[in-house]
Amino acid sequence: MPSLRACIDEALTATSAKRLAPTVERLIATYRAGDAATAPILSTATDALAYAAYRMPATYAVAHAVLSAMQAADPDVQPQTLVDFGAGTGAFGWAATELWPTATELSLLEQAEHVVALGKSLAQASGRPTLQTARWISWRLGDAGHNIVADVASAAYVLGELSSGQQALMLDTMASTAPVVVLIEPGTPAGFARIIAARDALIASGHTIIAPCPHEFACPMLAKHDWCHFAARLDRSRLHREVKGGDISYEDEKFSYIVAKRTLVAGVGSARDARIVRHPRQRKGLVSLQLCTPSGTAVERLVAKSEGSAYRFARDARWGSTWPAGLTKESPMPDDAAKDLEAQAKQHIDDMPAETALGNADPEGGGEGTPAEFVAEHEGKGGK
Repeated sequence: MPSLRACIDEALTATSAKRLAPTVERLIATYRAGDAATAPILSTATDALAYAAYRMPATYAVAHAVLSAMQAADPDVQPQTLVDFGAGTGAFGWAATELWPTATELSLLEQAEHVVALGKSLAQASGRPTLQTARWISWRLGDAGHNIVADVASAAYVLGELSSGQQALMLDTMASTAPVVVLIEPGTPAGFARIIAARDALIASGHTIIAPCPHEFACPMLAKHDWCHFAARLDRSRLHREVKGGDISYEDEKFSYIVAKRTLVAGVGSARDARIVRHPRQRKGLVSLQLCTPSGTAVERLVAKSEGSAYRFARDARWGSTWPAGLTKESPMPDDAAKDLEAQAKQHIDDMPAETALGNADPEGGGEGTPAEFVAEHEGKGGK
C-alpha cells in the first residue's frame, strides 16, 4: 500500500512549492497567533493543498506516536470504531488504521469542504479499506443530530482554534461520544495549558489517564514552572522542505497530549510505569532521566553502569517512553566509589551545553522550551 507521503506528493503534482509557499506562510502565521477561529481557516482548495503539504505529515507522525504510547500503556484498548473531530485531511485516521487493524469504522468530522474533498482523495489512494470507506461528515461544534457513538474519540490541534467555552463543549461532546478520549495540542506552554485543563475536567468526570501521565494527581510540572511535551521526528520530502523554506531533511514536531478512559475503577498507581519527560542525558557510565512517577512526583533518576540491566535499559530509553515501575526508585549504590563517580558525572552533565547534553538539538530551534516561557503564558491567557 502507498505511504501517506507518496499519496500527498501525488496529489500535489499539479501544483508547485512556489505557488503554495505564500499560503503556507499565511497558515503558519495564523496558527502561531493562537486566536480562536471565527471562520474556517482552510477555506480554499489551495489552502487545503498547502495544509496537506506542510502540516499533514507532522500531524500523522504525532498521532502515530500518541496512539503507540496509548497501545503500550493499555493494550486492552482495541477499538473497532473511531471518530475524529476536526479531522482536516485525515492524518489521524491514517495513523489509527495503521496501528489498529481491529478498526472497521472511521468517522471523520470536518467543516471545510475543500479539505474534505482532498482528504477523501488521499483516503481513496491509500489502499486501506477502512480509510476508503470512512464516513466524512460535514460538522461544526454544537451541531446536533449525528448521534455518533464510537470506541475512541480524538481531536488533534483543534482546541487552540476554540474559545474557552467552546473547548469545554468540545470536551463534553467527545466524552459523551466514546469511552476513550484522545487530545493533542502543540508542545507549547499554551498548548500544554489547554491539555491540563482538559485533563482536570476528564479526571473530575471519572476518567483514568492512560497516557502520558502515570497518575491522576496534580501535574508535577506545574510546580516546577515547566510544561510536559514530547517530540516526533519526521523526514521531510523535497516538496516539504521547499514549501516551508527549510534545508534540513527532518523536523521535530513538539506536542502535548492526553489519553483518558472512562472507567468505574481508577487505575492503580503502583502498577504503572513512570514516563520519561525530557531527553535522557548520557555520559560514559551514567544516564540521567527526568521522570514523572506514579506517585505524582517529578524526579531525576540517575542510572549508573553498575546497575546492569537498568543501565542498559536507560541507555536505550527515549524522551516520551516509559520507565518500568520496578526501576523507578533509585537503587542504593554498591560502594562509596560508585557514589563519587555518580556525583562527578552528574556535575559533568550539568556543566555541559544543553544541546550537547540532550544529544538531539533541533537545528531550527524549538528545543524543549524554557520554564520562563511557561510562567509568562500560564499566568496569562493560557492559565485556565
